[in-house]
Amino acid sequence: MLIIVTIVLPVFNFPVTKAQATQNQSSWTTVAPMPTARGGLSVATVNGEIYAIGGLSDGVPVNVNEMYNPSTNGWTTETPMPTARSGCATAVYDNEIYVIGGEVGNGYVGNNEVYDPETNTWETKASMPTPRADLCASVVNGKIYLIGGEEYSSTSPYYSETDINEVYNPANNTWTTGTPIPTAVYGYASTVIDGKIYIMGGSQASSSQGNIFVYSNQVYDPQNDTWSSGANLPYAVTNGAASATEGFMAPPLLYVIGGYFLNSYDSNVQVYNSSSNDWIAGASMPTARASLGVAVVNDVLYAIGGFDGQNWLNTVEEYTPIGYGTVPPIIQIISPGNQTYNKVTLNFTVNRDTEWMGYSLDNGANVTIMGETELFNLSQGAHNIIIYANDSLGHMGFSNAVFFSVDTVPPDIVIVIPQNQSYGSTDIQLTFEVNKTVSWLAYSLDGGQNVTIIGNVTLPALSNGSHRLTVYATDEVGNMGSKTVYFNIAPFPTVSIVGVAASITIVLASGCILWERRKPGGKKEEVSIHPKG
Repeated sequence: MLIIVTIVLPVFNFPVTKAQATQNQSSWTTVAPMPTARGGLSVATVNGEIYAIGGLSDGVPVNVNEMYNPSTNGWTTETPMPTARSGCATAVYDNEIYVIGGEVGNGYVGNNEVYDPETNTWETKASMPTPRADLCASVVNGKIYLIGGEEYSSTSPYYSETDINEVYNPANNTWTTGTPIPTAVYGYASTVIDGKIYIMGGSQASSSQGNIFVYSNQVYDPQNDTWSSGANLPYAVTNGAASATEGFMAPPLLYVIGGYFLNSYDSNVQVYNSSSNDWIAGASMPTARASLGVAVVNDVLYAIGGFDGQNWLNTVEEYTPIGYGTVPPIIQIISPGNQTYNKVTLNFTVNRDTEWMGYSLDNGANVTIMGETELFNLSQGAHNIIIYANDSLGHMGFSNAVFFSVDTVPPDIVIVIPQNQSYGSTDIQLTFEVNKTVSWLAYSLDGGQNVTIIGNVTLPALSNGSHRLTVYATDEVGNMGSKTVYFNIAPFPTVSIVGVAASITIVLASGCILWERRKPGGKKEEVSIHPKG
């Protein structure tokens, strides 16, 4: 919806000084115009290409879908959106563009239509529960947040701001709700920094006072579903657009561009540093306008289309942000981590092309590398490593230091039972000791398959003869140790005992026991033992 503003809400704001405006230089360049002039459009970036979808052209909602390629400075026309609308919220998830809500000319809708740039096709998903327009969509941790906006009202001016916070889960195509925004607004600018959603400026409807501008900078943390406040906007614009640089080629900052302010169309660029919670000014946009779209590719911003008070625009202006080209490469070590290894592979990412890369191990001299590298001949114990990268502009970046350990010594196993000897029993309880924490234990009997050891182990019904037992142990970093013993099973035989000095015969006869024994000299003597009774 076009904004007609009569009153500015008197909220405390932070003016931008001339010194602040000139301390960092930024600049604008005009690039190829969009084929279809329009405002109130939605823009999204996928794989370095910008898609401009829907909007108003000559005051009529359109379903146009046009793609801009910054590398060729050219436009192509893609498959139109199924529903012509303006004031939609747009988000990118899994390289697909979700276009949600909007105004169709005679009312608000909750339509949720998804565009796949790879196949150039559209698909319809579950609609947003509350039909509304002039809102933004933000993706955090795989969910899309639709906050505020304007919805239908039964009283003049027949629309009003809403504080609704509805959350879409693309994984299962369902909707839930989050904590409402403290100050309900529509036509605000929004972007995400460090997992938090920033809602800046916007308007509130009033039947008696006209539309009211809002200076607020409302910050939503989806992780704990809470709201807080950042420093207010210097200029309380509505229907401006926002995006953020990510530290790829420029410092990570938030940019609010254009909009409508003090009954005029605005060209201001308001720059917010979330780390210091303050604002400075960037170079003004050449074409003052509102209801525009802003997209970012490799930390370069593109202001697309909009309305200047008289004309629907196809103007596209490229903004080189503050500090562009001064940011060194960003390096992240994937492996090793802060743990122990028996084999160390150096794996890492760099956020852009480099002319040189190298690493320093244990504060030693840099070693040049081309990519993933295996580190050989590392000594036992603790180590640290840092990776460096130099870009074509001469900026050197370096990773955080990673501290890790090397352990290539296998576990030492002592088998207590059985040992290298013979046993009379055919059942042997396996008893052994290991000198370090292990992740796996097993044994093999007589060259058979390994049997994983979980608890106490008895080797049952062993056959007579010799046996070979090997116990294996693997420690937590993959070093394997083993120990083998040889033992014999020889059960004691049943033996008839014959007395050399005397023989004992037990005979039952005539109700008595006769005990015959030999006396010294070879004579026999009989002794009768009569049972009692």
